Amino acid sequence: IVVKLPNPLSSKVHGYQTRLVGFSSQPRSLVDKSLDTNNRTILTSMKNSITLPVVLAHGMGDSCFNYGMMNITEFISSTLNGTYATCVPTGDDRTSDTLNGFVLNMDANVDVFAEKIQNDPALRNGFNAVGFSQGNNVIRGYIARYNNPPVDAFLSIDGVNAGTAALPDCAPSNNMIMGRICKSLMSTLSTVAYRRFVQKHLFQANYWRDPTKINSRDYKKNSQLARWGNEGDYTDSSLNENFAKTNKFVWILAEEDSMIWPREGEQWGEPNPANPFDSVIAMNETRWYVDDLFGLRKADESGKFFFESHSGDHLQFSREELENWIKKYLP
Repeated sequence: IVVKLPNPLSSKVHGYQTRLVGFSSQPRSLVDKSLDTNNRTILTSMKNSITLPVVLAHGMGDSCFNYGMMNITEFISSTLNGTYATCVPTGDDRTSDTLNGFVLNMDANVDVFAEKIQNDPALRNGFNAVGFSQGNNVIRGYIARYNNPPVDAFLSIDGVNAGTAALPDCAPSNNMIMGRICKSLMSTLSTVAYRRFVQKHLFQANYWRDPTKINSRDYKKNSQLARWGNEGDYTDSSLNENFAKTNKFVWILAEEDSMIWPREGEQWGEPNPANPFDSVIAMNETRWYVDDLFGLRKADESGKFFFESHSGDHLQFSREELENWIKKYLP
């Protein structure tokens, strides 16, 4: 497979639509379309490949049926010498797949994702996973709640792993005007985000994590993110067991990310509980890690964690960077 793509690869998020620029302008040309009528799956030279299959999960506003994700899937397959690669949608067409990234909650997205994984014979012995933005929540949820067949290596690119508590380009700050506006918006959204009805119907509310509300009754009782992190009212030991089944985690951070606050959450940092608007604590200082709520510390101490970063804003990585990550961590 030869992929002819513009260089550099970058991605811009405009409102709620993710556009993977450099992968979105041309349809795939050298794919055996008979393998998948939805034109999502790449399958070449499987008999000669020793690399595990690769599953991709797209970000907010995107779809596995868009040219961008199709071409990224092909690019990863080509980079790994024809390894089987597939972008797994949570809808049956472009419209439903895109909308389900908004109005189908995280757990429901994970259930659909898991069903499609388990129905794919090529994935029955396990696979590697690559997530983009909130697609990492789907993969992480699959690992937490299923992981059968198991994810061997998880490459998280600019993932909303530790949640977010700010609208894009509106992170809380000490700025006299915008800082106050953004804090006010955070407070307003937090009054409704943890209501049961909202958690049931809105994907973005599921990973909304206001640092001033994490000890509140509604967050602990209703938040899906809280439940996945064993921060809620009940502890689920299967979350730790499933997390331990994955052998490699690669946490990639956008150094100037304006979509996710704090950006350090892409590598499991969080706002300092003592002073959330002034400082951020690293992964190994968080309660998730110190108390090993769902297996974070055990995985790190077992040498399973790797950390990378790229310059620029959310998903503004280069084609070369993506290629290097794939070759380095998914051999």
